[in-house]
Amino acid sequence: ESRDIKKLLESYEEVFQVPQELPPERNRAHAITLQPGTAPINLRPYKHSFTQKNEIEKLVQEMLQARVIQPSISPHSSPVILVKKKDGGWRFCVDYRALNKNTVPDRYPIPVIEELLDELRGA
Repeated sequence: ESRDIKKLLESYEEVFQVPQELPPERNRAHAITLQPGTAPINLRPYKHSFTQKNEIEKLVQEMLQARVIQPSISPHSSPVILVKKKDGGWRFCVDYRALNKNTVPDRYPIPVIEELLDELRGA
């Protein structure tokens, strides 16, 4: 069933756009609520090879130019991890585990995929 959905989505991939910049500002700001008394999460970067450091810089510059990210002066920082993709390129990931451990959980219920798929069948 998931293969069928993937095939269907791929047949209409022209209607899905890859974001080229940050979304427009909205009238609500997003905030992550930390547990009381939590100091800013400020972790040192992981060690990377010279090649990986260059790749991180390249990816950051590309994301800045595409306005997918923006400079920040936040007291928080989390380390970057590069994960090798099947095509040989790199996936830019951020390790937010330390931040997640200190975040107040959001109790909003997450929809069950089976229920969503049932709703889509009738659309």
